Amino acid sequence: MAKRKNSDDESDFWRVSMGVGGRAVIPAAVRDALGFAKGEPLVLTIDDGTVRIETYARSAERLRAQVRAMMPPTGDLVDRFLADNRAEAAREDARDAERVQADTPVERAVE
Repeated sequence: MAKRKNSDDESDFWRVSMGVGGRAVIPAAVRDALGFAKGEPLVLTIDDGTVRIETYARSAERLRAQVRAMMPPTGDLVDRFLADNRAEAAREDARDAERVQADTPVERAVE
């Protein structure tokens, strides 16, 4: 049984016990506050000894926000990726052309 230990809304915490098979019950007030619905997929992660439980949708949005924060401020990442690939392909084509030209025997003028 979960027991509420603090009535301050910003610092609520509950004491829960590990049950049979490693189960711990998330109190109804916590489920309601976090928007957990029955049967909804949850993601559990461990960070520096702390367990984070969030909905799959919330986890995906948090990860998308992290990726957006790492993206360059201007330009579409896919367009930049494609442009870089095209430039590299052009450089490879130029190197291949130089190799073919270097390997072609020079014809000598017939005297």
